[in-house]
Amino acid sequence: MALVLSGGGARGMAHIGVIEGIQKMGYTITSIAGTSIGALIAGIYVSGKMDEFKKWVIHVSKFDVIKLMDFAISKNGFIKGEKVFNALKKFIRDVNIEELEIPYAAVAVDIKNHKEIVFRSGPLKEAIRASVSIPTVLQPVYYNEVELVDGGVLNPLPINCIHRNDGDLLIAVDRLFGSETNPS
Repeated sequence: MALVLSGGGARGMAHIGVIEGIQKMGYTITSIAGTSIGALIAGIYVSGKMDEFKKWVIHVSKFDVIKLMDFAISKNGFIKGEKVFNALKKFIRDVNIEELEIPYAAVAVDIKNHKEIVFRSGPLKEAIRASVSIPTVLQPVYYNEVELVDGGVLNPLPINCIHRNDGDLLIAVDRLFGSETNPS
């Protein structure tokens, strides 16, 4: 089964439950792609650290989250992201994407040229960091002399980036699932 995970900020933590549900139904994820929080959750999945990450997230308090923010004075973003990614290192393998057991893709955006950048090789950690760089919030990543930001800017649900096998099932999880309606 090919699985595509969207962006969507904190709501993207629901991707953990989606993966657990897929596994409980007996399916095997044979490839995975994501953008923003979807790239992070997908990266943790391919790292084999989903259970540890879920336990950590459940026990993180609001105060813990504030301690993970390294504020900066910059027009590019008010959070550097170094502290949070140092905390996430224990959940993300230090590996190149092409060495993973299943195909993985993360989407980022070259903000200067308005161009989608799809990571299918290179360091997993760098691909995730680039994909989650929310403009004006989390500072961009400079990779190969290009300024990269959140993949959701151009491709919030990167179905076009997933590796497909003949006859596999495709599941795409959009950030809008479970959205609230205004009963006015």
